[in-house]
Amino acid sequence: MIQGLISDIHGNLNALERVIADMEAHGAERVICLGDVVGYGPYPGECLDLVRRCGAVLMGNHEEALLFGAENFNPRAKRAIDWTREHLKTAGDEETRNHRWHILQNLQLHAQEGKFLFTHASPRQPTREYVMPKDCKNGPKMSEIFALIPHVCFVGHTHIPGVFLEDQTFIPPTMLWGQTYFIEKGEKALINIGSVGQPRDGDQRASYVLLDDDAQAPRAIFRRVEYDVEHTAKAIEANPYLDNYLAERLRQGR
Repeated sequence: MIQGLISDIHGNLNALERVIADMEAHGAERVICLGDVVGYGPYPGECLDLVRRCGAVLMGNHEEALLFGAENFNPRAKRAIDWTREHLKTAGDEETRNHRWHILQNLQLHAQEGKFLFTHASPRQPTREYVMPKDCKNGPKMSEIFALIPHVCFVGHTHIPGVFLEDQTFIPPTMLWGQTYFIEKGEKALINIGSVGQPRDGDQRASYVLLDDDAQAPRAIFRRVEYDVEHTAKAIEANPYLDNYLAERLRQGR
């Protein structure tokens, strides 16, 4: 079965719609969302409406902040999540609002299918720990993380796609043949699927992964999808509660 793995949508409806279309065109039968559907972007409610169709939706740090408070967020992120919270209380009819809050109040911290583990940030701290490319050389940190991975763990959170291996290697998708990582039997890997709605690796295109979990030769296929960046950027700039810097991040892919 082919599954679509998405993360860090951040209220970017145009990017999410294009990614869903790309997943369907490539035969995805099921979708798992690794969190951060909301935050930063102008269309949080509409994005929640779309992820209702996912087989599993996990909690990201932005959903956690929306539900429990954003005191540890930087001012831009806090202002955005505070607006998102108030917006979701009033936007749409009562049935729509109830459906959206039901999703938010029933998020899981992780999901597991066989030896595949799914979480937002890391298996050690599901919503908050950043595992950056440079951390591949941090032996103690990575050893603790890999000890919690049964085979392969898929994450988002940093908005930077790539593959971490136990031998202190980080492989960006551009270094993979066909941007595909073939999962070896018995190995352990931490695979970051990147961000649908706010990429930070210098490529403004939406990022996600197709997981072909064929028992004989499972593989993670990194996908990049073009979308109307300017449409979302201008919607951010038109919202007085969202910092214009968030629009520039989309344009720069950082």
